[in-house]
Amino acid sequence: MRRTDRFRHSLVFITTATAFLVWAPTAKAEDAAKGRAVWEKGECSVCHGWSGDGVGTADHGAPSLRVRHLSRSKIREVIQCGRGADMPYFDRFAYTDKRCSDATVKEAGKEMPDRSPVTLQPFEIDPLADYVAAKIMGAGKVTRAECFEFFGGAGSQCDKYPER
Repeated sequence: MRRTDRFRHSLVFITTATAFLVWAPTAKAEDAAKGRAVWEKGECSVCHGWSGDGVGTADHGAPSLRVRHLSRSKIREVIQCGRGADMPYFDRFAYTDKRCSDATVKEAGKEMPDRSPVTLQPFEIDPLADYVAAKIMGAGKVTRAECFEFFGGAGSQCDKYPER
């Protein structure tokens, strides 16, 4: 292969890779805003708390999402398909075909998570995954500013959180 041909091939590869990275799906701000509304619709805060810190109102605790590190696609999968006995699935049809764990209800058996009383459509699961990925996952300790942003202004419920 001539030097100019190798250069052209390299240039095509770099251009294609750059275009893929630029256009690859990521958490978008507008989807994250929609996702917050779905967070409330799905009653995620009952288990995970309003901030995703695992301090919800349910009798059982949920893991803090603020200290975990999952990819956006893994977050979406967990919302759609659930995880074990603790995390319900939100896709009504998750185990009617093999979209989750390559299993149906009969095949999943005891390993199948419960279905959430609130179900979500795919167009709701995507922005919820964006919201969790962009605003909650790996965010660390809750701050007063986040509390004010979530609750829409000052309030005594935010006094317990540090400024930063």
